[in-house]
Amino acid sequence: MDSIVDGIYIIGGSAVLAVGGMFMVRKRISSESRKACHEVGGVMLAIVGTLYAIVVGLIVVSSQAKVDTAKQMAVTEANMLSNIFHLAKTFKDPTSHNICQAVYEYSVIAVNQDWSAVEEGKIKEGTIPAYQKIWHEVTHYNPSDGKESACYSIIISNLEELSAARRFRMVSAKSQLSPVLWSVLVAGGVLIVLFTYFFSLESLLAQTIMTIFVAIFLSMNVCVIYICQNPYRPELGAKEAGFGFSFNSNWFKLAPQAKQELERNHEM
Repeated sequence: MDSIVDGIYIIGGSAVLAVGGMFMVRKRISSESRKACHEVGGVMLAIVGTLYAIVVGLIVVSSQAKVDTAKQMAVTEANMLSNIFHLAKTFKDPTSHNICQAVYEYSVIAVNQDWSAVEEGKIKEGTIPAYQKIWHEVTHYNPSDGKESACYSIIISNLEELSAARRFRMVSAKSQLSPVLWSVLVAGGVLIVLFTYFFSLESLLAQTIMTIFVAIFLSMNVCVIYICQNPYRPELGAKEAGFGFSFNSNWFKLAPQAKQELERNHEM
């Protein structure tokens, strides 16, 4: 819904301003003067439009790549939690229980707090205590046999990947497009629309429609870039990729029977 509202403001506002400028130019500059600019204006518009298309294309590709990376990192964060939870069961208590409990707390807080915040472009790191607890339990554990040593090495590797995914989420939620690039995007779009004013058509309706089409096309690209600034917006699907319908925090909740069975396995 937020994307629809943003799109209405950006695209609709651009179209209104473009048409308003067109009426002002038609009123102040005669049709003969505008027709005299057709030949040179057409060449200049082609050059400016091509250069602008290159800039916009690069920025759009970069923005989409950021969204794709956010989805991959969300999947990585969820997968690493699952890996750590299952590998921790090979350790002895109380370390095993503490790690599993911390993973459960992390998953609940991540879904209910952290992800809700980053979707709005904010940073809410409610998972910090659980995250630190996992690191503390793992780094202070001494493996007693070959099996535990192998699992210990994998857990350390998974924790490093979990940390990278968390770091990306924290940074990307607040990172914005450079003001310099925004200036280039806005100024380039304005210049292209201005060029269209120096073409004269006898039909006011036809020129109005064409001007609206140009403004809509240009502003649609700007709207996409604006929305993709925060790759964790709900409509972009990053949360759904990792912590959405295919993720359930209860997977990491040790039931009483599971706890007893885990304790029996360790005693054996």
